Amino acid sequence: MSIDISRIPIVDAHHHLWELARFPYSWLAPDASPARFGDHTSIKRDYLPADYRADFKGFDLQGSVHVQANCGADDPVAETKWLQALSDNNGLPTAAVAEVDLCAANASQLIARHAEFSVLRGVRAMVAWDREGRWRFADRPGILLDAAFRRGAKTLVERDLSLDLVVLPGQLTEVADLAAALPDLRIVINHLGQPEPDQPGNEALWHQGITQLKSLDNVFIKASGLWLIDKSWHPDRLRPFVTHVLEMFGAKRIMYGSNLPVEKVNTQIPTQIKALTDILAGLSSDDLRNVFSGTAKEFYRI
Repeated sequence: MSIDISRIPIVDAHHHLWELARFPYSWLAPDASPARFGDHTSIKRDYLPADYRADFKGFDLQGSVHVQANCGADDPVAETKWLQALSDNNGLPTAAVAEVDLCAANASQLIARHAEFSVLRGVRAMVAWDREGRWRFADRPGILLDAAFRRGAKTLVERDLSLDLVVLPGQLTEVADLAAALPDLRIVINHLGQPEPDQPGNEALWHQGITQLKSLDNVFIKASGLWLIDKSWHPDRLRPFVTHVLEMFGAKRIMYGSNLPVEKVNTQIPTQIKALTDILAGLSSDDLRNVFSGTAKEFYRI
């Protein structure tokens, strides 16, 4: 089936914006070392709604979800306040996912302050941790099983907010445990669960973990950050991973995210969308619409 990618309605479920003079953004400082995804010199500049829209030129962009950008502000609520102003003045982002340490004693108060802004839809917890030390976003293993983390997560349920997670394949079992313990918590795994097939044992762990999540219908996943599989987003490299997720989750639990501007270090929007539509060519028009817009609309209440 031939698909006109310019006509697919898109609600981008995962992107970032930044204004370098506003917050520290230490990882975007002029002297910051190259990132794991490559030399990011090209994105060490302001990236605002006009820049974002330009990257989607020629596509039917209908909404977007900003995910916290590790801005380094002393008060993370300042980022949400800024995003609300951008949304009010520019129409984007449509929704925002904020930074909160769910283990912190003041997590519930921080969530309440973020929630004062109508753009807010959820919180992101970057808890990736591995024994090898390649990924240490969390300060210790087992965060998702921590009682303090679960108290913070319950606050999200009480406020009808969702939880974005950055985890590694070996942590997907912990995601399953969290999802089963809190069935009313809407969880979305970022970046397809970071399979990194070039790392020994990762692909098998990822495959098993995704399979375990099949029956937990409060767990969703983003087809975003696919540089972790192949920086050029070559369909043949991505296909086994996207296909497995589709078989386990179905189109109504998968959402496309551009990961702009991070992903554009390696791949532009037309390449991303063409790669995914090639892989998903056998889907019905309804299912294709779910992946590119419908799932994100429902999950983030857009």
